[in-house]
Amino acid sequence: MYTADIDIGGTFTDGFFTDGTDWQRAKVLTTPHDLTECFLNCLKEGAARFGVPFKEFLRRSAVVRLSTTLGTNTLIQRRGPKIGLLVTHGHEDDLYGQGEAAVLRRFLAPEMVIGIREQVDDQGRAVLAPEPREVLAAVRRLIDLGARLIAVSFANSWRNPAHERLVRTIVRERYPEHYLRSIPLQLSHEVSVASDDHVRTNTAVLNAYLHRELARGLYRSEDVARDSGMTHPLLVVHASGGCARVAKTVAIQTLSSGPAVAVRGAAVLARKLGLDRVVTMDMGGTSLDVAVLHDASPTIVQTPYIAGIPLAFPMVETESIGAGGGSIARVADGRLLVGPESAGSAPGPACYDKGGMEPTVTDANLVLGFLDPDRFLGGRMKLNRKRAEDALARRIGRLLGETVTRSAAAIRARVNEMMAAEIAARVRAKGEDPAAYTLFAFGGGGPLHGCAIAERVGIRRVIGFPFGSVFSAFGSSTVDVRHMYWRTLVAPLATEDLSDRLRTTVAELEHQALLDMRGEGFDPSQVRFQVMLVLRTLDGERRVPWQESDDAGARAILAQTSRTGSKAVDTAELRAVTLEAWAETWHWTPTAVSEQLYQPEIRERRSVYWDQTAEFLETPLYRYYDLRPGAMLSGPAIIEAEDTSYVVNPGWHARLDGWGNVVLER
Repeated sequence: MYTADIDIGGTFTDGFFTDGTDWQRAKVLTTPHDLTECFLNCLKEGAARFGVPFKEFLRRSAVVRLSTTLGTNTLIQRRGPKIGLLVTHGHEDDLYGQGEAAVLRRFLAPEMVIGIREQVDDQGRAVLAPEPREVLAAVRRLIDLGARLIAVSFANSWRNPAHERLVRTIVRERYPEHYLRSIPLQLSHEVSVASDDHVRTNTAVLNAYLHRELARGLYRSEDVARDSGMTHPLLVVHASGGCARVAKTVAIQTLSSGPAVAVRGAAVLARKLGLDRVVTMDMGGTSLDVAVLHDASPTIVQTPYIAGIPLAFPMVETESIGAGGGSIARVADGRLLVGPESAGSAPGPACYDKGGMEPTVTDANLVLGFLDPDRFLGGRMKLNRKRAEDALARRIGRLLGETVTRSAAAIRARVNEMMAAEIAARVRAKGEDPAAYTLFAFGGGGPLHGCAIAERVGIRRVIGFPFGSVFSAFGSSTVDVRHMYWRTLVAPLATEDLSDRLRTTVAELEHQALLDMRGEGFDPSQVRFQVMLVLRTLDGERRVPWQESDDAGARAILAQTSRTGSKAVDTAELRAVTLEAWAETWHWTPTAVSEQLYQPEIRERRSVYWDQTAEFLETPLYRYYDLRPGAMLSGPAIIEAEDTSYVVNPGWHARLDGWGNVVLER
């Protein structure tokens, strides 16, 4: 049986495949016009790597998982559709926040927000129902303004969603789904049941912004894969570090899912390598994602900020900036800028020779000699150096009065500074010495820039991985199927029947979870649960675990966790119950072999421009697959693999360890 993990990025689509003992990787260009095409191309490449016919490979695949950075790239580049929003009258400007609505306005124009007269009070009672005439007038107005999807987020709908549901009923009666003027509605309580109206509204709006493109691409991908022989549901990776069927996935759960599972994969490897302080840099074609691991564990954020906006979905903590291989360089007001705009895969960097006219980081690396134009992607794709030089001369050199080489060096230096600043900020936030950390450099561009960034941050060790260019796909292979369930259950903790109510509620949630897991193909005996209580105390809101076997119930838990002791029990409120259900899938893990130290022979050299010398030097080149565990070499040097290059800066040493990793130290 095989496993297939696919990560669709803005420029490349990566695959990580296993057959139980061996692993293979694949890298193909992303096809933004149709995600299905690059998804299938990557699967076909994986099947070919194992020498198995495509349909047989899919038929024998125990699990196929898909992650993507397309949601993140949509936000960075602001490519989503026009969204409309209905809120409770009086909150059109503040969106239930205190001076925080301005950030969301980047994705939601002020005229696209309309207030509806309705009210649900703080006890969840429906006080004033929305009038059909007012609702229809608002929807018509939003459609006339160009809305392609409308979100509905009313105050206190987490306590009682009746009015949000009523709006959908009113609209469907007037505009049935088969009408061309019918516009999809998304209700905030169905996207998130967060008790914070502002955070829930943010989540609903951004989910609507991402929904259409992701839904179309993911459902079509599953349909085509099933037609090609896949027998299990396609599993979509979530940013919380789990995965689920397409039908059980909300668009915003996929936001940063590729970078998130890359961090989970990094945590697995950090434990294998005995490292407890790790900072990761994942440099793809469009973005750079950074995360910090303490005790070899990722940080889960319950209310993460994405693009400066607080959201109501748990996510593995990462930070994303527009700095990747395809990031476009330009001159503005006499200053060199890089990103966040990306050339993507179509047309791509100028050197791809597919019509791209703008210089990118990849073009700069090619001109400086860090990339071989004849061996890109193992020789399957040729790069056009002349096109890169022309773009650099036209867009950068002419405006700055610099040569092509110095323009390329300035682009590489600028993107290194941007990435180093982001990583340094993440490490400083932990209050620790950067020298205590190891930098995991992955993504297609990570090993190209790892040493240069580490030098700027003060990190002394960098590790690149044999499957580093498809690291998010590898990280996807480490996750399990997970579902999260939430039930609003507002009640004072002093209520006598609280424990009984909790047991009844949890039993209902477990029943729903088992039904969903059966749809994923799991037997009830394979499913595990964790129940958390969302409590509001004198200290603020907190989450604490609960078990049915705990006879003392929530009051005892609170008394143990609250700094104010028993006094808090009388004033605390149970806000909600969450249940997480998960079932394990099969995971491949690497194994190490013994090392025998030796110095490999230099077989080839290439002229490479190094910042340290500000000139081209004849630089030793090594082929990754020619090296054995224990190989040691000194910089400056470049180790070329099929789909990335490990750049060894002057003053650094490289060693191939028993896991196949390239360990760089200074």
